[in-house]
Amino acid sequence: QAVNSHCFPAFLAIPPAQFKLVLDSIIWAFKHTMRNVADTGLQILYTLLQNVAQEDSAAQSFYQTYFCDVLQHIFSVVTDTSHTAGLTMHASILINTSLNPGSPTTNQAFIQEYVANLLKTAFPHLQDAQVKVFVTGLFSLNQDIPAFKEHLRDFLVQIKEFAGEDTTDLFLEEREASLRQAQEEKHKIQMSVPGILNPHEIRRKCEVLFLGSDRLHEVLSRVYI
Repeated sequence: QAVNSHCFPAFLAIPPAQFKLVLDSIIWAFKHTMRNVADTGLQILYTLLQNVAQEDSAAQSFYQTYFCDVLQHIFSVVTDTSHTAGLTMHASILINTSLNPGSPTTNQAFIQEYVANLLKTAFPHLQDAQVKVFVTGLFSLNQDIPAFKEHLRDFLVQIKEFAGEDTTDLFLEEREASLRQAQEEKHKIQMSVPGILNPHEIRRKCEVLFLGSDRLHEVLSRVYI
């Protein structure tokens, strides 16, 4: 992750076989069932694809060699309902890289056909019209992340409803955000009333406000143990 973020040219200098191992490791990570591992893998992939797009000399070769493979694995987690917590990052990756018409990929018609075939193979119960509308929407809405995310979620609802599965987990991110906001508001109220919070806990919370993002998670874990 550090190499990807701070010295990306080093990736381009390694032999293709070793680079493929790196890419396979990233794919393994974002397909992992543990959420923190999957989130890290998605963030690394997002940064990697952005870096690749900025390297004109390497971008075309990368997309020709790895684009279809990456796209296939991304859609495998997008349509995997156990990975719905990463829906926002899935949308960001697809919008800003894979489905962006400005990226140095093959033509849009090829990508649309490739994605449609992936989905028809994975979900043979879907009608051609459903797949066509979904794939067309991926390109029509690729300038608006919220709308794009809702388009992905609508498609997942269709998949789950056909299978008779519960669709409430598709709104996991929104529920988590709502709970975080409620918790923050609760703490604000507690902080405003003397004597409710332990002084040690208040000191810890103040500590968090002045910490950089690198240590935020570490301190929060100590506060709430």
